[in-house]
Amino acid sequence: MKSLTLLLLSLHSSLPLLHGADAKEPIRIDKTHQLFFDDHLIEHTEHLTRRVQQARKHEANPLFVKEHDWEPEGYVVPSVLFDEEEKSWKAWLDGYGIGVFYFTSKDGIQWERPMLRLFPEFDKEPTNRVILTGSEIDVKNAPPDKLDYMRSREAGWKYFGHASGVIKDMRDPDPQRRYKMAYLWINRQYQRPGVSKAGKLVAMGAAFSPDGIHWTPVNEPVSYATVDLPFHINYDEPRQRWVLYGRAVGVVTPEKKAAQAADPNLPYNMGRAVIRCESVDFIHWTPEKGDLVLASDAQDSAMTEIYDMRRVAYAGVDIGFIHMFHNDPDSVTQPIQLGISRDNKTWQRLSDRSPFLAMGGLGEWDRSVISPPVADPVLIGDELCFYYTGRNQLHSTRWKFEDEPKLLPPMPSPRGALGLATIKRDRFVAMEASYRPGIMRTKPFIHDGGTLHVNAAVKFGALTVSVIDDHGASLQKVTITGKDEIDLALPELTKIAGRKGQPMRLEFAVQNGRLFSFWIE
Repeated sequence: MKSLTLLLLSLHSSLPLLHGADAKEPIRIDKTHQLFFDDHLIEHTEHLTRRVQQARKHEANPLFVKEHDWEPEGYVVPSVLFDEEEKSWKAWLDGYGIGVFYFTSKDGIQWERPMLRLFPEFDKEPTNRVILTGSEIDVKNAPPDKLDYMRSREAGWKYFGHASGVIKDMRDPDPQRRYKMAYLWINRQYQRPGVSKAGKLVAMGAAFSPDGIHWTPVNEPVSYATVDLPFHINYDEPRQRWVLYGRAVGVVTPEKKAAQAADPNLPYNMGRAVIRCESVDFIHWTPEKGDLVLASDAQDSAMTEIYDMRRVAYAGVDIGFIHMFHNDPDSVTQPIQLGISRDNKTWQRLSDRSPFLAMGGLGEWDRSVISPPVADPVLIGDELCFYYTGRNQLHSTRWKFEDEPKLLPPMPSPRGALGLATIKRDRFVAMEASYRPGIMRTKPFIHDGGTLHVNAAVKFGALTVSVIDDHGASLQKVTITGKDEIDLALPELTKIAGRKGQPMRLEFAVQNGRLFSFWIE
């Protein structure tokens, strides 16, 4: 994995250094790649812009759409992984509430539908459906045999609403729990204690599988913290537990209320926000209602909400892929922005709130809604692969956009299809400079490597890197031109190895280029 470093001009003597009472303990960076999501390691910058780098959508998108009569009208909430044991790609997608459908691929681009027949009571021919849900039939008009079959099924299947993530877990000693799935549990006839009339219960359910095909549900909800999907689960290695990022509603912060009180649209904001829970076994989650970790703020429009967030551990930090809901009168969009946490609890959105993954343009298949992956990105070679779903129909909204009178028939399918977006390693955010050289100096840090590496794009620009001791004296420098690489080793900076275990700084200067990360090996 490569990191990007800023071009250093020989201007370090003009930049202020911290000494004495203002100085802090040096930051230990070990050999971890240092990206520039925030100012954690940055002491000073000038003439630089921190800019989100937008993921590139694959030219083969959409990778698949409905082909057979028995398939759903569209697919959402994609879980895609590369199975290291079997050396193959696997995907599970929700079919808009009629079940979960399973796909395989040799290259992650061309996908196949394994022909199974797990539900002969419903599927007249082999299909790739691996979970059948209670939403499959209209109870009032269902044939008696199908209705009897549905009523005979386990509670976990009766109340299965929508899938929201599949994980292959090699840590679990029980092979029957090798694959784990979280899903939205919906009981529309739930009888609450002390209440005479039945109502709707929404919770999170779980299911397990030895092979990702044959699933067994937990026949009761495992968490009541999240009220809708998508929600996201992955494993936090430092804490040795599962972490859930789910959805709360009705959250409008005091800051947002005060700043936007005069906006007539604010009362219509549903207050979608992100909560966090933990579990050691995937079944028992705490706290019961989750902790609020992220909500729309006063910088957003009055009708902006946070739909959901995927947390991914990367290079010593947690990156948040924040699914926004800009539900504005003139535009309804759901781009994905970036956020960061350094403790997997406290989150902040990047200062640049431009999309990491944006909606498609006019006439494109993913113009209206995109759904983020509910699985972690996959690293193939030097690229990170993000699988998402998109559709060409708007999310439900209070605004009316159709012609009056209507001049066109309803929009055709696809309601949802699978897409792929990629970035090169470490290239989430760049520190950019134009023709005027930009300068960045790090805070004091301690490393345990020997050779500095940078991830930078200066094919028609220049990058200078200087080694500075803890008193601000320049020990050595080197300039790079004509390069756009994710791993530029700089063995010429021999002083780096000599500072191993001692406080030091780096100073970068970049002109007409981008710096993404650095690290010392």
